[in-house]
Amino acid sequence: MNLEEKIKTLRLAKGLTHQDLADQSGISLRTIQRIEYGEVKPSLYSLKKLSKVLEVDLNAFSQDSQKKTDVPNSKLPKTMNGFFYSFTLYRIPILGSLALVGLSIATFLLWPNSRNESQTAQNYAFEVATVNCGSETECDIEVTKKDALGNILWQKTYGGTSYDKASEILPTQDGGCLVLGSTSSFGAGNYDVLLLNIDTAGELLWQKTYGGFFNEYGEKLEVASDDNGYVIAGTQQACPGSNVSADCRDFIWTFEVDREGEEKGVKLMGG
Repeated sequence: MNLEEKIKTLRLAKGLTHQDLADQSGISLRTIQRIEYGEVKPSLYSLKKLSKVLEVDLNAFSQDSQKKTDVPNSKLPKTMNGFFYSFTLYRIPILGSLALVGLSIATFLLWPNSRNESQTAQNYAFEVATVNCGSETECDIEVTKKDALGNILWQKTYGGTSYDKASEILPTQDGGCLVLGSTSSFGAGNYDVLLLNIDTAGELLWQKTYGGFFNEYGEKLEVASDDNGYVIAGTQQACPGSNVSADCRDFIWTFEVDREGEEKGVKLMGG
């Protein structure tokens, strides 16, 4: 029995609904559901809270399960960090599959254990990384600004109480930057596309989310061809039922936003 099955079995044995477990543990309903569906790996903080409610040492159970299932020298599961486990590529039409594979390769190189650096024409550069995974804040987005010699000018973290992951950073003309990623701390549903606008001193000017109830991920960001906004590329999930399941399908999703992060209402690609 894996960890998500163990949690579900214990919850049902106590007669608890997802909402009951969320209320008693202090973990969000969306996070509880994602853990049981196997979409995310619970942090040590979440395991501690769940263990208290379910009266079982889930951390010890998780470690035992990990010892049995770990594959030596397997880099893929660690690098992907659970992101692509929700993908069902074999269910996507062939043309969509080829496009998604190409986008996935780019994401594999950037998500989330490596730093994505963007050098500007000025004498500074930005780096973005996903950090703090497994702590009380689950995952945060960290942005670092460096001078031409590599000295850190400032380094700050952004995000909420759940999973916030970075994929790409784009310098802006005012000396700040835009950060594209995905979030389960904010937005309308499970994961949503996240866009941060950060000024030259590292202060958050605004943040926007895009997506519906299911999973949307932001992966690529570039200036629009008319130089009056930005193009965001990622994936959007469609499901036949009201919950995320194995029958869900993922599609390439590309859309434009203006300089304030508002959608222009024109979907360039998608399911």
